[in-house]
Parts: sequence; structure tokens; C-alpha cells
Amino acid sequence: MELAKTRNMNIDFISRHLLSAAHQALVKTKQTVIAKILGVADSTVLRRAEKYPEMMEQLAASGVEDFVMKGEKKLPLDQYRWLLTVAMEYSKIQLEITGNENAPSAGTLEA
Repeated sequence: MELAKTRNMNIDFISRHLLSAAHQALVKTKQTVIAKILGVADSTVLRRAEKYPEMMEQLAASGVEDFVMKGEKKLPLDQYRWLLTVAMEYSKIQLEITGNENAPSAGTLEA
């Protein structure tokens, strides 16, 4: 019983994420532009958007976890973690190099 509750909460979370992504895509483009592309009235776009919450819930239950918009690329979590690890190592090396360059050498203090 507890597992079912967790699964439904996960579906709700993903559904809200999908809904947010869909609304964000709509906000980026003007409603009149979308209506013109679809060949419908402006009000039709808003009426169709009212059905988004139900559609996103169904997509989340079907296993859809995210949308990829034009120009975006989604990385798998393991690749993202690897990139962060490499970036952190690079930053650490750069910090060591910078620290050595700024540290006064022993000979300059004697003068």
C-alpha cells in the first residue's frame, strides 16, 4: 500500500514538471503565432491548454519524464555527474596553479 502511494506521488511530481515545461514552451511563443501555425483561432489555443494537466498526468503515468525542446539536449544523469566531476577536478587544478603563482617565493621576502 505504501509503495502505491509513493508511485502516485512520483507520477504527480513528474506530471507537474511536464505541465510546467509545456506552459513554459507556450509562454516563449506568442499565442497568435501558435494559432496562425495551427490555422485556428487564438482562443482555441487557450482552450486546448486547459486540457494540459490531464494530458500530462497520462504522459507521466505512461513513463514520459521530460520534454526536449528544439535546441536542447538532455544528458543522462550519469553523464551529467561525470561532467560535474571533471569540472570540479579542473577547477581544483586551476586553483592550485593560481595559488602557486600568487604565493611569494622565498627569495623575494629577503630583499
